[in-house]
Amino acid sequence: MSSGASGGLSVTKVAEVAGLTPRAVRYYHSIGLLPEPPRDGSGYRRYGGKEVIELVRVARLRALGMPLPQIAQRVSATSSDDVSLADALGALADELDAEIKELVATRDRLQELARSETFDQPVKTLTQALQDQGVLGPADHLRASEKWAAALLDAVHPEGMPGVLAEASRLFGDSTVVEAVGPLRRRLGKLGARSSDAEIAALAADVATVLTSRGVDGQVDIGMVNQLLTDRLNPVQQRFMRELRANLQGAR
Repeated sequence: MSSGASGGLSVTKVAEVAGLTPRAVRYYHSIGLLPEPPRDGSGYRRYGGKEVIELVRVARLRALGMPLPQIAQRVSATSSDDVSLADALGALADELDAEIKELVATRDRLQELARSETFDQPVKTLTQALQDQGVLGPADHLRASEKWAAALLDAVHPEGMPGVLAEASRLFGDSTVVEAVGPLRRRLGKLGARSSDAEIAALAADVATVLTSRGVDGQVDIGMVNQLLTDRLNPVQQRFMRELRANLQGAR
């Protein structure tokens, strides 16, 4: 079935599949992010398999905070081969299944850690490392959200907390980076409902600059961390995480 076949999806239906509004779909067409599909005999756009795949992928990347110019580059780099609508939806379902399995496995490990006595170990290890570097004082402790982040990093990094600290050692080897960590941490702690978009964007950019200044590869998927910490972060902190991920992707 071709993209313009009468059996394709309407803009309303394809927007529902992608988790968008029809207005958002039309906007992506208007800015040239996605080409308009052929219209049927009545003049309505009809979306086939190729368009469904492209739109859903755009929606996912946008939800992760990726800037539109980068999304446009990714879309243009993908194959232009047409596929049937059934194959397209099946392929997207398979992709979601893979993502769900990965998230469930990480969630199960986190729950196991939370039930065990080892939950506090990555927190203690990270706290000690930050104290050794002078980022934390001898009597200072991690905030509640930072403790969960430490446990999460230990769970999702291929080498656990030791791997996280091994990457971070390159940062700690730079005195200017060490001096910047404390102020950045305080700025992050002050994020709240009154924080402006400019303030959030500036902080995300500054953190990304520090993380990439020493060539830290970053084996942890920031997008996954953001998803798994959603119930531990307020909306402003979640926006910061999306901005940070977009900055880190842009630096690669």
